Amino acid sequence: MLRRSDPPPQSSDEKTEAHERLVRTVIVIGASAGGRAAIGTVLKDLSHDIPAAIVVMLHVAADSDFDLSKWFQQFGHIEIRETRQPERLCEGVVFVAPPGHSVTVHDGQLGLHTLERMTSPRQTINRLFESAATAYGNRVIGVILSGYLADGSQGLRAVHEVGGLTIIQNPEDAEQWDMPANALKQVPEATFRLNGTDIGLTLDLMARRNAELESGLASAVRLLKDRIALLVRLVEQSKGNEATHCYLSTELKSLRGELRSVEHLLSESQ
Repeated sequence: MLRRSDPPPQSSDEKTEAHERLVRTVIVIGASAGGRAAIGTVLKDLSHDIPAAIVVMLHVAADSDFDLSKWFQQFGHIEIRETRQPERLCEGVVFVAPPGHSVTVHDGQLGLHTLERMTSPRQTINRLFESAATAYGNRVIGVILSGYLADGSQGLRAVHEVGGLTIIQNPEDAEQWDMPANALKQVPEATFRLNGTDIGLTLDLMARRNAELESGLASAVRLLKDRIALLVRLVEQSKGNEATHCYLSTELKSLRGELRSVEHLLSESQ
């Protein structure tokens, strides 16, 4: 049996088709101090076939020679790509900005911008989030993780105002609480406030709201155990966002129906 960490092999044609498919959801993740571990925790729970493009902006020193993409690869099985030039966004890939650069998204393209020596990197997350909100509207999911100061708060507000989903790591769960706490002040009505260990599973689920919904036993199996518990918590937290609450409630109702069907079949076989 294939494990979650062992995706089925794909031919080169299948990979090309998947990468050229219209990007349905863009996930933007911002972090600073303490962010490496937080991002790794998120990445380990993303499916290799998640129907979303993921863009990560982590504050690092401009002169750092640390290979972020190689380091992040240890946490999961989704493709990690350090952006060295402007390129097209594609689903199932995590794009990481290299040290000394910021990234923005426009019309399906990832733009790469060199930071000037005197330019503060402390607005790079805001710029990424604001560009994503402008380009993708309610198809954006913004995530703020551990970090100092307040970069990302205004950008997350922009995501919220266009109808996108917003996720903030619980400040008490973050290694550095400044960024999550400031994001909560800027967006107190954020869609979800979660511990880091719940964010990856939530992204994997919510990215599918703009894709074909899973059904039947495949959905029931995918949502078993820890996913069921998480789904229940998300339903409760999403009451302030009617569309999201409806989607999650429908998923939960469908799951309950599938489980009842399985129980009925098992009882008939005895």
